Amino acid sequence: MHSPSSERPPARFVEALESIRAVRLPNQAVLEEIPAPVRAAAFAVAIETRLPGPADTDHASGSFVLLHEPDGHAVWDGDFRIVTAARAELEPELGADPFLAEVAWSYLAEALEMRSLAMKHLAGTVTRTLSESFGGLKMRGASVGVEVRASWTPNGADVGHQLVAWIGFLAKLGGVELLPDHVIPLHPRRHLL
Repeated sequence: MHSPSSERPPARFVEALESIRAVRLPNQAVLEEIPAPVRAAAFAVAIETRLPGPADTDHASGSFVLLHEPDGHAVWDGDFRIVTAARAELEPELGADPFLAEVAWSYLAEALEMRSLAMKHLAGTVTRTLSESFGGLKMRGASVGVEVRASWTPNGADVGHQLVAWIGFLAKLGGVELLPDHVIPLHPRRHLL
């Protein structure tokens, strides 16, 4: 958690942190607190998330950052802002799909809407990458990745369910089926489209 000059976090920021700690997260998600951006807000917390696949590879990964300005921020239209980045590797044939960006964005919008989360000003970008290997790495072939960067203003300090919704989006983007704790996935990765 970042705070200016060791200042004690305000009660609303503590309430937001407690809402994150209180939610039940999918057991497949690996979360780790990482250094928060120091100039983005007076108070911030950043969480890196991975959804591992077979052979210890990640199907999807990303970061979820909660920013807080106690006196509010005019551009955010509130005192909190959530800033996220999600990345996933896709099947190479998806790289040419003209609807890839729209579908990836719709996954995020649907994940947030499904939980009827109180929020406003959702905005972001979708970027696709195509990597081709040469020389000694040619056996790898081509790979396609997608990155969704988004931010929104939550209506209040209860942001734990927004993290859960975002992890659900990350799973869908990476083709990971989130299962109950006692179930072990046995099937291969699903495709984005």
